[in-house]
Amino acid sequence: MATEKLSKIKEQRERKLKAELTKSLIGATQPVLVSELAEKFKTDSETILRFVNEITNEGKVFSMSEHGILLVKEFLPTHDTIKIKGDEIKEIRFAALADNHLASKYSRLDVLETLFDYWVSIGIKNVYQMGNIIDGESRWNRNDLYAHGIEDQSDYLIEHWPQRAGMTTRFITGDDHEGWYIQREGINIGKYLEQKARDAGRTELKFVGHMEHNITLDRVRGKTTLRLVHGGGGTAYAVSYTDQKYVESLQGGEKPHVVLVGHFHKWNYGYPREVHAIQVGCGQDQTPFMRKKRIQAMIGGCTVTIKQDLTGVVRSCNAEWIPFYDRSFYAHDKLWKYHWK
Repeated sequence: MATEKLSKIKEQRERKLKAELTKSLIGATQPVLVSELAEKFKTDSETILRFVNEITNEGKVFSMSEHGILLVKEFLPTHDTIKIKGDEIKEIRFAALADNHLASKYSRLDVLETLFDYWVSIGIKNVYQMGNIIDGESRWNRNDLYAHGIEDQSDYLIEHWPQRAGMTTRFITGDDHEGWYIQREGINIGKYLEQKARDAGRTELKFVGHMEHNITLDRVRGKTTLRLVHGGGGTAYAVSYTDQKYVESLQGGEKPHVVLVGHFHKWNYGYPREVHAIQVGCGQDQTPFMRKKRIQAMIGGCTVTIKQDLTGVVRSCNAEWIPFYDRSFYAHDKLWKYHWK
């Protein structure tokens, strides 16, 4: 009994120490040496490193150097390469959507399910989601949520995000909404959501990057860059303006060939500086905040078809917009599928 009691006391002390260490690292604005942390918390360096490793496995990200440990709240753009074999002209087709805000009372789960059914019917295997996959939590959206806190919102996503055989959803995270967890708690929310989904058997939900992710479509004699972006700032006076300014702001040599844009809750196709720029719409009805700010919600998703030759050149890019309307439109047996008959 005495041994068991001592074990519980030790466990409680370790939990308290780990919580205090986490709070200290979150609040730090400069790297902190392991030796300084060990002295501050009256323990040894090995214990500090063990706790940092445990905290990292729970989703937080640290940079470690000779200058010390610092919690990472900014993430660099990530990159994948897909080698594409086949015909001289290869058709690459995928689905794209953004701003679904799951756990929000204004999120359109009916739209999500119908889009996935449609994509299954036309043979789509890959879905790209451009951020704000969950609504996150702050003081101004707290009363508009079905689920509160990172744990409940993760469970809500796992329960309600559509799952179809053979389909994979790759998502990025935004600096807002789910990004609020990064800003406040320093947790890599995308990695956390993916791990929670994997633990629940949802291996088709894959986190690929924060705010921006590049995909190289690599052919025999050349390459094409497809970029996933979650934008920032408010909606502009013209729907196309945000795409134009984003592309115009890029330095020479940094332009993608095709860019998929989330955040603005709009659908648009443009071609600024010879970049196929596609805003992919949203999956959330207009919220009170959006109504106050006079921001329109264009609800839907899109199917993108790229034809690429052996040199990597995009011969054509087609974006099919699949629109939806407010919930009342579908009352009295006016089903969305009616439009496709």
